[in-house]
Amino acid sequence: MARGIFISGTDTDVGKTAVATAILRQAVAAGLACRGCKPVASGVGHAETDAGRLWLAAGKAGSPEDVCPQSFRAAIAPTQAAAAEGRQVDDKLLRTCLTPHGDADLIVVEGAGGLFSPLSDVTRNADLARDLGLPVVVVDSVRLGAIGRTLATVTAARAVGLHVAAVVLSVTEPLEETSTNPPDSRAAIAHASLAELRQWLPDLPVSWLA
Repeated sequence: MARGIFISGTDTDVGKTAVATAILRQAVAAGLACRGCKPVASGVGHAETDAGRLWLAAGKAGSPEDVCPQSFRAAIAPTQAAAAEGRQVDDKLLRTCLTPHGDADLIVVEGAGGLFSPLSDVTRNADLARDLGLPVVVVDSVRLGAIGRTLATVTAARAVGLHVAAVVLSVTEPLEETSTNPPDSRAAIAHASLAELRQWLPDLPVSWLA
């Protein structure tokens, strides 16, 4: 049976795709047969898609349609984007999203939005990760509130029975430059945040992606 992980985050636009693609590229370089999976996506057609990045990072394994079986145009929550097209998110398709990837050594599933954001009318990211039986990697970006958001998400994930495998702080986007936040402060803030998170989460691997 293929191994898998579920990449989720504290919110939307925190660097989940950057983390997911980094894991895929590293695994492919190690000789593993990998697949990326984005069970549902919105905002498709506005720019390069998350699913497309996952497909490329996995070495173009499978088809783009298998990577993301459900996509919607509007860049809003999946349930709202589906409704705008007179459609609904198919909950059965969410739960069978791993089926096309059964021959993989590693499947990296990327959620949409934060860990407790709804994917359908009855399923949140946390519910899907639990039902798929996958450990969760919690991602947040290095910006004000990262420590509180990350601790809250890890605590809530554990409260609903999820296995949190790791925490990753993404610093792939530049920090807003201010008089107290100079251009060279990104790494310093990341290191300080990592140190504090490791103090509060001594049982978890906590790392950062630049």
